[in-house]
Amino acid sequence: MKILFLDMVWPLYLADGSLIHRYELVSNLARLDNEIHIFTTDKASLSNISNIHCNYVKPGSLFSLTVNYFRNYVKLLSSETFDVLYTRNPNFGFLSGVFCKSRFKKMVYELNGIPEDESSLFRTKCEEDKLSQQGNKSGFSFSKTYFTAHARFKLFILKKALEFSDRIIAVTPGIKSNLEKVYNIPEEKIVVVSNGANTSLFKPLGQENCRRELGLDPEISYVCFVGNLAPWQGVEYLVKAAPFILSRFPKCRFLIIGDGVMKNELLKLSSELGVEDRFIFTGVVAYDRVPMYINASDVCTAPFILARNAKIGLSPLKLYEYMACGKPVVASNISGVSDALEASEGGIPVRPENPGALAEAILKLLENPDLRNKLGSKGLSYVTENYSWYSVAKKVDRVCKSGLQG
Repeated sequence: MKILFLDMVWPLYLADGSLIHRYELVSNLARLDNEIHIFTTDKASLSNISNIHCNYVKPGSLFSLTVNYFRNYVKLLSSETFDVLYTRNPNFGFLSGVFCKSRFKKMVYELNGIPEDESSLFRTKCEEDKLSQQGNKSGFSFSKTYFTAHARFKLFILKKALEFSDRIIAVTPGIKSNLEKVYNIPEEKIVVVSNGANTSLFKPLGQENCRRELGLDPEISYVCFVGNLAPWQGVEYLVKAAPFILSRFPKCRFLIIGDGVMKNELLKLSSELGVEDRFIFTGVVAYDRVPMYINASDVCTAPFILARNAKIGLSPLKLYEYMACGKPVVASNISGVSDALEASEGGIPVRPENPGALAEAILKLLENPDLRNKLGSKGLSYVTENYSWYSVAKKVDRVCKSGLQG
């Protein structure tokens, strides 16, 4: 197949789930002998992989980047036709459906969440910040009006993009159910394909060597979180659990790998609880170095909150990456997460938004090396067999090929 992957594929300088998803999916679709065309700001990005054609977009501000991206997109479609247009971006999905439908045989839209839920969480966070910093009720009113209008516009665009799509890939059954009930999308149009892990990169490495390489104390136990510090990740509950953990296991430190809008709030909370010296906030870490932090740790966590996550379920990339490194996981008992933990026997599910339950599960693992090794081994086998990015790409490949002629 000749596939136009419509979302920007950035160089993997950031350990961001969305970037990783795009990079891994594109790389593995190319391994399946598809001709993949992508847009990127890095002329060298993915150019060394066979079957990938990179269309360079000049970097700049968000506005100039968008303009350059759109200009290159129009130029490419004026001279090329494609079997499949694959996108995770409703804006360009909408534009393609309106103006460029004749340039491809099939459009596949991938949905990783419900935008109105994410917008609501970010809106609440922004309103809280604005009120706490300014105490300005008129500012609050303006902010609420802006976000409401913006959310409605995004919802309209998403609906149109879904209508234009020939097939829709949802990463969880919950997203599929939501699309059927709320957006009236026919069931047969939607296919569930979960996220995966790069099992060539994320694999067991020597803990002692990783700690030495990262400059971490070899005599201390480490609890790790990897991901975007967004409102739905629930990292604040790990911070709140820390005093309970440290009261019984004082030789413990917490690695927070990533960055995001919640970072300052998390730093403030750790200071208020008197545990700031036990937390290591690394900020942005290069993708290929993330496995070292995971392997340097004893326990990995995914303390997702109920809002957004419980409604649609999760296909948590971080969970698979933890397991691929052979590490035991403590994660919120939410659809998708608990299913993976139960199927793999690779971790302990806990009540969401409950620091006490989170602390008890982490302590159980910190105090029991044999249990850590047992759960880590089971999780590793499960992910290796079921959730490599190559196996995910094969499922996507079948969706893209279905119904194509010749």
